[in-house]
Amino acid sequence: MKDLCQYGNRQDNEWEILPWIPDPRPPFKIWVKPEQIAPFFLIPHHPYAISLLLKISDGFRTEAFRRLGLTGSSGDWERLVRGVIREFEENNSGVDLFHFDSDEDVFCVYSLYIDDLMLLSKMIRAVCDNEKTMRTYPGIGEVEHEK
Repeated sequence: MKDLCQYGNRQDNEWEILPWIPDPRPPFKIWVKPEQIAPFFLIPHHPYAISLLLKISDGFRTEAFRRLGLTGSSGDWERLVRGVIREFEENNSGVDLFHFDSDEDVFCVYSLYIDDLMLLSKMIRAVCDNEKTMRTYPGIGEVEHEK
């Protein structure tokens, strides 16, 4: 397992420079409260991006995944989140806003689009609060990933 600050992080020269954001990019404010997205958590990579992480060992929603015939692995989380992202992108006219950097211990989605990722984090958490809703997203994310 990597150090948690390494997930979704790149070298300074590997980040895409967004032309509408001044260089150097000003610091950003995390406006999502930790309790709104727990057990997910955000790690900022100033000034470029932000990562949303979940420790797989915490077993969050594992039983719900098992009822779907899945294990709750980082791959399962990625399929679920890809489904949520697909809906997010359709509603917000953005494409390729989010990237993944997960392994067997930690699920990670990150983005240069900081406000979008914070909004996505709240959407993911809301999906997890309703098992019926949660069931719809892994299939959407799997289809999207295969394209």
